[in-house]
This record gives sequence, C-alpha cells and structure tokens, in this order.
Amino acid sequence: MLYGYGKILEVDLATKEIVRRRVDAQFAQQYIGGMGFSSRILFDEVGPEVDPLGPDNIVVFANGPLTGTHAPCSGRTEITTRSPLTGSIGTGNTGGIWGALLKHAGFDLIVVRRQAERPVYLWINDDVVEIRDASHLWGKDTWETSDMLRQELASSSKSGVSVLAIGPAGENLVKYACPLNDYYHVASRSGSGAVMGAMKLKGIAVRGTGTVSIARPKEFQEAVKEARERLLTADGARKMPGGPPEARRESLERGSLPARNYQTGVLPGWLETRGQDVARKYVTGQDGTCYACPIPCFNVVEVKEGKYAGLKENRGLMPGVVYHWGAKCAIETLPAIWRCKELCQHLGMDYGSASGSISFGMELFQRGIITTRDTDGLELGWGNEDAVIKMLHKIAHREGFGDILAEGSVRAAEKIGRGAEQYVMAIKGMEMMIPDPRSGNRGWVFGSLTNPRGGDSVKNTHTHAEVHNPNWGVDKFDMFDDVKARIYNAPPQEVPHTWEGKPAMCKWFEDLYSAINSLGLCFFTAGSCIAFGPTYLSKLFAACTGRDTSPEDIMKAGERVLTLLKAYIVRDGLTKKDDCWPDRFYEEPLPEGGAKGAVLSRETMDRLLEEYYALRGWERETGLPTARKLTELGLGDIANELVQRGKLRAN
Repeated sequence: MLYGYGKILEVDLATKEIVRRRVDAQFAQQYIGGMGFSSRILFDEVGPEVDPLGPDNIVVFANGPLTGTHAPCSGRTEITTRSPLTGSIGTGNTGGIWGALLKHAGFDLIVVRRQAERPVYLWINDDVVEIRDASHLWGKDTWETSDMLRQELASSSKSGVSVLAIGPAGENLVKYACPLNDYYHVASRSGSGAVMGAMKLKGIAVRGTGTVSIARPKEFQEAVKEARERLLTADGARKMPGGPPEARRESLERGSLPARNYQTGVLPGWLETRGQDVARKYVTGQDGTCYACPIPCFNVVEVKEGKYAGLKENRGLMPGVVYHWGAKCAIETLPAIWRCKELCQHLGMDYGSASGSISFGMELFQRGIITTRDTDGLELGWGNEDAVIKMLHKIAHREGFGDILAEGSVRAAEKIGRGAEQYVMAIKGMEMMIPDPRSGNRGWVFGSLTNPRGGDSVKNTHTHAEVHNPNWGVDKFDMFDDVKARIYNAPPQEVPHTWEGKPAMCKWFEDLYSAINSLGLCFFTAGSCIAFGPTYLSKLFAACTGRDTSPEDIMKAGERVLTLLKAYIVRDGLTKKDDCWPDRFYEEPLPEGGAKGAVLSRETMDRLLEEYYALRGWERETGLPTARKLTELGLGDIANELVQRGKLRAN
C-alpha cells in the first residue's frame, strides 16, 4: 500500500472518458506530490508547440501526500497548466477545503484534457465521478456558481460540498483568469481559469468522506503535535491574521511602494487612508479559514456606510491587496480597494495581473499615449476608482479597451504600440506584484528575477526571513548551518539592507517552498512564520508515507521540482536575458521619498544572478541548468531531451 496517496483521475472532456489509476510508487518518490506531480505531468504532455488555449493543453489539479491530513496548514492544492498569459509553465496554489475534500474522496490528482462541446462541470462524490451539463451556469460569476451547485447537489450529498469554479473572465478567455474555490481561495497567476474556459469546464464540485491512509499513525500524531506547537510559538504566527502591522509604514518610509505603476515609491496620505489601523475599524470577524489551519489569515471586513455599504471582503487586513490597488493604481480608500478585490474574485481573475494591466493603462493615459477615445470614454486617471471598477467589468467581458487589457500588459503594449512597451512592469510576461526593487527588501524582491513562472516572489523569497523579530532570531530557523552562515554570516545576525547573501537565501527558499508546495502545505508555515524547514517536513512526510526521509532528502526533492520548472521554461526558449527587471528600474532613479535617487545596477544584478546560478550548479554565463546537474537530480531524460532540442550543451 502506498500510504499518503490516493488515485489519479483522468478526464477527457471531448470523449467524456473517465479513468482512475493508482499513483506510481517511483513517481511519488521522485516528485512527492502537488507541484512536483503537476509540473512533471505538464512537462511530459505539453510541449512548446502547444497553444495554451488550444485542444492539446491540460490542467492538472494536484494534492500532496499531506493534503487533508491532520498536519497543520494541510489544505493546499496546486493547479498547473501551460499559461496563456506567459506562454510557458503556469502554476498556482489554492487553499480552503476543496483540496482536502478531493483527497478524502480518494484522489491526489485530476488531469483534465481536451475540450467539451458545451459547458460542463465535474461532480466528484467520493468515488463516483460524473461529467454534467453546465449550460445553466455559463455566464454566472464564481459565487453564483458555487451557490447554485451547492444547492443543486444538496439532495445527493448528506455532507458538505466544495466548489471550484471560473467566472466570466475565464469564460471569455482573459489571459490571467483564475478559478476560485470556497468563495475566497484562488490559484492565481497561472491563467488556468482561461484554460478551463477554453475547455468549457465551468467548475469541479467535490464531496469526500474518507480519510488519508497514514503509515505510522502514532509517530505521525507526534510529528503533527510538534509541528503545530512550533508553528504557534513562531513570531510570525502572532501577526496573523493581519500580517505584519509595520509593513505599510516600512514601505512608505523606505520609499518602496509600487506606486503609480512603479513611478514613485511614496504616496500622500498613505497611512491616513490605507494604513492597517484604518483597516482594523472595518473588521467584523473571521471566515474562509483553510483546512487544518491553526494560524488563520482570514478576517472579514465590512463596509456599513457610503457608496460601498454592504461590501464584505476577506483578508482585509493583509497588505497585499492595498499595494496592488492602493499603490499601483493610487486608489485612496480601503472600501474602494476591497471592492476591486471582490470584483476580481467574483469575475474570476488574478488581481495581481489585473491591477498591473490597469495601472499600465493609467500610465499610458497620463502620458497621452492613449486618451478617452481609446478607453471608451473612461478617464483612467490615478486614483479614479469608478473608472477602475468599470474597467474590471470590461476586462472580464472583453468589451472595448478591456478586450486589450484582458491580454495582459505585454500583449496589450504590442497592440497599442506608440512606445507603450517601456511602461510594462512585467517579468517573463507576468505583471510584477512586489515592492519597488530599487528600494524594497533585497531578499524579498530578488526572487522575482529567478521565479520560473514570472514576476512575483510567492514561489520563493516571499518570506520574513530577511526582516525578523529579535524574539524569533535567525538561530531558531530550521535551516542547515552552512546555508545559515552563507545567508546570515557566522554567528547569525540580522541581515542589513544589502544584496549580500540574497542569492543563497533565494535558492534555499525556492527549494523549501517547492517541497512544501509538493507536500500539500501552506508556504506561510515557512515564509511568514519561519517555523517549518526540512527537519519538521521530513518528520511529517516520513510518518505519513512510511518512507524514511532525511531533511537533506526533502531539500533535494525541492531542488528537483524547482529545476523541473526551470527546465520547462528553458525548453520554451527562456534564458538569462529573461531574468531581468524592466528598464525603468535601471534607468529611472526614484524621484522622491526615503530612497530618492535609488536605481539598480545592471552589473550588480548580473553578479548576483551569476552567484545564484553557481550555487545551483548551473552555467554562470547563461543561467541554464547543465545536463550533468539535471542527471544528478534524477532528471536525465529531461537533460537528453533538452540537449536534443539544442537548448543545452551535452556534458
């Protein structure tokens, strides 16, 4: 028996064929689960010749061996596809209870292929799987779809049903559309919602009543107890659900806000109208917590007065959404910012790319490259919340100028021309969602350069390991001593605001997050809380599966998965030149604020990247993994393919 794992569900929407098969033991040992499983399947089945919105693309929904267990924060599922936004690998992670119920129904993986003739949804009721008509759901938003399916399926289910669905943005093939589950949870950034829309797959409803098989139950419960206690005593756990209270202030003081499409690092009235103290006044409770989570980051904010009266939104205290809409687009009030997030959830699209595409359009409007004649009469001025909200609807339904922005800022710039390309703030085709790299925390922003999926740090350096509380010092990090010394010096000390040690930090957390995303845990356990590292992960994994696993084994598995993602984009033709910031950050000094005059150095970035490549055993000059390194990681077949395609040198 393969403990910790269930079955693979393969669904062909064109033929309506449904196949179940067991997870292969060797495959599980090599790739763990989650992001490891989904990325390897995508590599094998979807090559560079495949149109992301064509009939040969697939979507893989992948749990990890710990998903749905009692391990803390074990409600995570990875959704992977060939991204219509970037044209390469797109992979995102979602929480809630959907993945846990899928696991309890007995499935680790759903692989969906080809396209249905008419709208459909999947209904997974334990081991009973059906492809059902979804014509009555087409055109509905994600919340409406969830409500309708839960009501429709209530008669055939005595226990809870969880729904993952796309909205109008996915149906209309917005390149950054994403599915939403359990009302608040999204696997963003990958464009998988658009691929589901092309497949005419409106959603997947799940009910699961089983349990996950555990090899060593007593040992597992001990590992769970130890991990939970470790997590709850970590410094970052005490900052949930509001996130670090000082984040907005530090960003302002440092001058690292992504303000007005990264033109400046500061904004007037930032803390007075968008600070956390202001946000706390709207908090009314909690909702939407993920499965088995002892550190919930979800809170409900409710607006009771004004033009947005009646609005309820989740995670209102977290700073991310404020940076995207309040800084990028310079929207001044929290209710308007939350309304933008709510719309993205209902319409089913990634607000990182939506805000990036709209702020790109706003800068074009500022510079006269486009006018109201292009924008359907909308004044796309900074802070014009009404225009932004109207544009979100236009994007989701591909109306007027919204049809152009629905392509993402890179393709939109190509269509607009007139020098629009220089105002695109994207990396590898994906809109950036980080502080200004000219002044932001160095460790936090560096990962956006190396992230295989594109312009954000969520898969690597989105962590508080650089800025930590003295009460939870570096000495407590679950990190190998040699790595700790390379990042933090010896003896460990808090890292100053420099680039030194950041390549090593990036590599460590890339490998660690890749392991976590494969196991089925939330990366907050290792990022925001700095609690879990390979020691705790290896104990949980070994007890769950019965396969003795060392901390070194866990990190090697994470390295294998990250390198697999890198191999995918190398096969697509991406090289070192794509590990690069937009020109603005090298050529335009920050005009004001605490970092006035700051600008990046191309020479410094090249040096740091070469250091990072060397740490990975890749070619320093090209940033390409060597065939030898791929083989060492058990990816010899991939090395052979890349050599045959002329992407790598044989060695």
